[in-house]
Amino acid sequence: MKTKNILNTSFAIIVVILLFSCEKIEDSYAKYLESEKIYSPKVTNLIAKQALKEVTLIWENPAGNIAKKIFIDYQDSTITTETMIDSITITGLEIKGYEISVYTLDAFDNLSVPSMVIAFPNGEDNGNGSE
Repeated sequence: MKTKNILNTSFAIIVVILLFSCEKIEDSYAKYLESEKIYSPKVTNLIAKQALKEVTLIWENPAGNIAKKIFIDYQDSTITTETMIDSITITGLEIKGYEISVYTLDAFDNLSVPSMVIAFPNGEDNGNGSE
């Protein structure tokens, strides 16, 4: 019986020591938030209006001031703007399918998650659009 009391007392002391030695969960969460990277937000509602050998892309830019530039990637070509535009017309395209990705860039040129659309600039607008 005496051994059981000693074990219970020892267990209680260990639990009390552990409780007082642990950080508050809010403290460790605050440390996590301090080191969390904030990425450039993506554009939304991307649509492609197709014409003969050209595509006009239209999208909505994210709120806030983290995003600074637009980066567009299609096949083997890219376009980087110096400002936050919300549409662009790409001309001189071949009559074939293109997978087009639109990104935002932050002040350090980090890419956002892309918004993508498939376009076929053959002169017919087939209503293609959306991410």
